Amino acid sequence: MSLATATAALSSARPSAGTVAVVAPYGDDGGHLSEYSRLGWECIAVALPDHERPAAYRDHTVAVPGYSATVMHSGMRRTLKKLAARRIDLVIAGSGLGVGLTDRLSHALGLPGNDLGTTFVRTNRAVQAAALADCQIASPPSMYSTDVMDALRWADMVRYPSYIVAPADSSVTAQPVVCSTPDEVVTAWRWARRAAQYQAGSGEVMIQQQIAGPQYLLQTVSGPSIGEHLVSSVWAEFRTDTQVHDRSVLLDRRGLLFRALSIYALRVLPVLGIDHGAARLRVAWCNQRGPVLLSARAFAQPSPAADYSPSVSHIAAAARVATVAGLGRTSASAERAVMRVSLAVPADGCVLDAALLRTIATLPTLTHLIQLAEPGHPLRKTLNRSSSPGELVLAGSTRAVDEDYRLIRSIERVGLYEGRLR
Repeated sequence: MSLATATAALSSARPSAGTVAVVAPYGDDGGHLSEYSRLGWECIAVALPDHERPAAYRDHTVAVPGYSATVMHSGMRRTLKKLAARRIDLVIAGSGLGVGLTDRLSHALGLPGNDLGTTFVRTNRAVQAAALADCQIASPPSMYSTDVMDALRWADMVRYPSYIVAPADSSVTAQPVVCSTPDEVVTAWRWARRAAQYQAGSGEVMIQQQIAGPQYLLQTVSGPSIGEHLVSSVWAEFRTDTQVHDRSVLLDRRGLLFRALSIYALRVLPVLGIDHGAARLRVAWCNQRGPVLLSARAFAQPSPAADYSPSVSHIAAAARVATVAGLGRTSASAERAVMRVSLAVPADGCVLDAALLRTIATLPTLTHLIQLAEPGHPLRKTLNRSSSPGELVLAGSTRAVDEDYRLIRSIERVGLYEGRLR
């Protein structure tokens, strides 16, 4: 399907009401429930039993709040019988934990879904890279294992200047670590394995050639027919020299870069076996090879910026495509600029200055504060995005957003973190 066809306007037909089963809706902040309910669909949660939920999700209750019913997965035959009795029209993954079960349930119920034979490709970073290489699409050489010695032997054989070590499961949110020595690989491997076991219940870790260049997050939706794909939004990520997140900027869909990345996504999605539903691609732009896939996730996640720009909500885009005949753009092309800015503490022991924080709060484009630390509390040096004392969502004209971003960085330099506890 051509890019021009994929970005045609949404069908004017109203969505027909149906029933959607959301598998493992953990960590989505009720996003799937909200969007499908808004479109008139009944929502059924499919919960995982305790022994199938990794430690990160052990505190989730049996009944998922807000859903009209919760079906506890206790074996394929029993789960299928319960869902068939409720006349399920669609099965989607509510998180990375639900991708495999979603594929199996969709297939067994005869509903739109992705190929069972390629589930592993949609969940494992190293397997994704190998699948692309088999199709002569540029990808970073990778391998995965549960044993760090396998990684060290592989690194000694290929001898790249630097590597990325990360959990093999692409749904794990732990930050990949850049390594250049065997000792660094061993240290990063231990950390990545703990993160993988905690979030995914798997000890598999990936080592991959580091690909230098700017990174982009592509949010896509596929279906209802095989071969139909839409890139609903693209975020450009900017990082500091130490690879700490600086800001993410929503790309103008009318620009050449958005178009080039969209064309690349149209090549990658079929290789990953993504024919239906939402996916998120992390892509690096390499000067020598162009766009290179780093990882892919076959489910939609909420964004803190979703409420401030119609084109940002991945879950909303996926819900509309699943309940309306045809793909289309999620908003008008004259979308306002959106930026997410991460605050960065320069050293341990700093505290946020309350007066300067109030100055930031008055910026005209500031629309939302994400997990902002309290003034007066001691902070640790920002080493990655998760250790930032807060993120700011800016929205408005491109010029106004850029001006407020520069002002935020100026306020940081003049003393936002200078106060220290005595």
